[in-house]
Amino acid sequence: MADHYDVIVAGAGIGGLCAALRARENGASVAILEKADKIGGSAAASGGTIWCASNTDEWLKVQPHGDMALGAALIDYFHTGIDWLSKQGVSLQARKEPNPYKFQRTIYQLLPDARTAMETLSDRFQARGGRIFTNTDLRGLLGGRGEPISGVQTAHSEWTSRAVILSTGGFQGNPNLRARYFGTQSDHMIVRGVPQNTGGGFQSALAAGAQPVGPFNRFYGHLLPAPPAQVGLHNFLKVKPDFSEYAVLINLNGERFDDEYLGDEVTCHTLVQQRRATAILVFDQHIRDNQAALSQWPAPDNDRVTNIREAGGEVIETPSLSELARTMTNRWHIPTHAFEKTMTEYAAACASGNGQTLSVPKSGGLIPLDTPPYYAIRTVPGITFTYGGAKVNANAQVLDKTDRPIPGLFAAGADCGGIYTRGYTGGLSMGLAYGLIAGEGAAQYARLSD
Repeated sequence: MADHYDVIVAGAGIGGLCAALRARENGASVAILEKADKIGGSAAASGGTIWCASNTDEWLKVQPHGDMALGAALIDYFHTGIDWLSKQGVSLQARKEPNPYKFQRTIYQLLPDARTAMETLSDRFQARGGRIFTNTDLRGLLGGRGEPISGVQTAHSEWTSRAVILSTGGFQGNPNLRARYFGTQSDHMIVRGVPQNTGGGFQSALAAGAQPVGPFNRFYGHLLPAPPAQVGLHNFLKVKPDFSEYAVLINLNGERFDDEYLGDEVTCHTLVQQRRATAILVFDQHIRDNQAALSQWPAPDNDRVTNIREAGGEVIETPSLSELARTMTNRWHIPTHAFEKTMTEYAAACASGNGQTLSVPKSGGLIPLDTPPYYAIRTVPGITFTYGGAKVNANAQVLDKTDRPIPGLFAAGADCGGIYTRGYTGGLSMGLAYGLIAGEGAAQYARLSD
């Protein structure tokens, strides 16, 4: 039998680290159990930009029919959390919006990078007497289904506690769960995070009687170049085609299938339902030359065409659209007639300035593709974390199937289901905000149950 703690946190990403440190600040004895051999999770591999919608009205622009209580808690604790991070010794710098975006955001940059920030939180937690155990995989919960949670089960032992916080980062690294919720084409997806995010928290919560909540067909992700491109934690930020809102995205039948202007973090949801979860991104030299102006996060290495080629990705470049059509037919079996029909319709919409005339309407970002050369890149969805998970309330308590809190069970970050309904309003912010909420709640629960 392992030691007893007031609070056990499963996962040492940003959600788990914030939850554990906040619980320790509130007087609880706390241990973090981390599946990987080091802390940080997918947050440590991110670009280090921590941001959120500036208010609930802006949040609702991206999360239609979203739970207002969950959204308000996210935004309130994000703003509180920025000040809290600074007090922990994490270096942050406010950022201005680089280019006008679809909604108003509040943005900070972790300095010098996200991994340093995660290590700062880890050091602070351990300096306060918290314990971190790596290579320790959550296998289940003790209690549940009518009984208070009393600890966790790992591969080798049971760890008892008064409260448990699940922060294992979602289930995107689990092919079986992806197939169940995203369909059979999901095996073509590329995981943009650490491979340890296989749904341990979600599955443990369900086994303990938690209510699952979606949307299970949505996730946070971006377009990534398809194989033979070599894409991983080392380069996924550099090869993401940031300008896709202004390009044309077609499936293997040569047809548009979604509104590109929603952003690839949304069109990825539809792409995973297409054949081989594969789409062709079509654009011209004008878009390539103006990537900095069209990118959400412009950077010196922003020529994504060069980056994709250096990663081994296949980029077709031709002097005309007709030649592009022939080359895609010969190389990728894209039907020439269907593609030409798609591009003719798109050109007409650009000429009229009305994307609603398209068979698949486009809500903005209409730019004529008339500057040679022309480019085509095969893409697949990259997935960072899942939106579906265990249902929580605004206090980060995990709820059972009657919407009652499971005593002693909390969640943070991507293990919280139902916060996002369609779009993306920050990943690190969700870990920060619900980590703080869960840490406070778990410490208070442990005190009251003493």
